[in-house]
Amino acid sequence: MRILDLSPDQRPRERLLAGHGEGLADAELLALLWGTGRQGQSAVELAQTVLGRTGGIAGLLGLGLTDWLEQPGLGPAKAGQLWAAVELARRGQRSAERPRITSPRAAGAYLLPRCQGWTEERFGLLALNAKGDLLAERILSQGTTTATLISPREFFREALRYGATTALAYHNHPSGDPTPSREDTQLTRRLQAAGESLGVPLADHLILGNGRYHSFRAAEGWDGKA
Repeated sequence: MRILDLSPDQRPRERLLAGHGEGLADAELLALLWGTGRQGQSAVELAQTVLGRTGGIAGLLGLGLTDWLEQPGLGPAKAGQLWAAVELARRGQRSAERPRITSPRAAGAYLLPRCQGWTEERFGLLALNAKGDLLAERILSQGTTTATLISPREFFREALRYGATTALAYHNHPSGDPTPSREDTQLTRRLQAAGESLGVPLADHLILGNGRYHSFRAAEGWDGKA
């Protein structure tokens, strides 16, 4: 059934404009976002199908753009709309929080919830000021299920772009085990050296796993801190 075949008081957009937006079902909210369905399915029916396949909103948002593109009926346009909506929500949350990150524990508490559901390895930057306030957060590289690439030059170029005094590196291990590899350790050494030469010290390098993390600062006692 097409949405146009519904009576006006049953259509998601009309219900929203009438002040009943909070009563809309998850599928109706997605239908509002997408606007159209696909051949043989209305936008609401398509949303119901996708939510049923992914286990609801929580399951859907645990996926990424690549996963959404693999869902039948979600082409680049609908997947892009979903990504943009989720990213806007994330940026709004980050802007409101503006956490102060001065320890491995604070960094882990901030980053671990953000990496849940990542099926590919991603490498990111937290640009910090002298007090540890977060200036910017960026994903700089996204790789396969086992590896990603990043250069110290690219990392610190982004850090300097946001006026960072210190920069924290992080990446996830899709396996869930945050134990550092030899390559992780070598990259950390290169980042440390580059930061020292630029006057923007590497605050830490966190490897994120399933509910736990590895901090090079904590493990190696940088600056006497454990």
